Amino acid sequence: MSKHLEQNKKYRLRLRKEVMNHYGEKCNCCGENIFEFLAIDHIDGKGNEHRKQIDNKYKHHIPSTVMYRWLIKNNFPDGFQILCHNCNIAKHH
Repeated sequence: MSKHLEQNKKYRLRLRKEVMNHYGEKCNCCGENIFEFLAIDHIDGKGNEHRKQIDNKYKHHIPSTVMYRWLIKNNFPDGFQILCHNCNIAKHH
């Protein structure tokens, strides 16, 4: 892996850890706490709308680093929670 890619990976991981630490480090639904299984969720379900407001150059998905930086820059606003990927998918069914 190139040095640049390795630095980006470490940077993203540092941001992710900071965000997960703030929002509780476990799934708000089932309690899953394996770091790799966790994701940030928009509680109100308006994630697509919010992502377009953050950065509209990405049509369907913004990089996680952009979202993590936004959460940190905005002092970890209310309206977000941690869900594991299973609970996050189940929420939409």
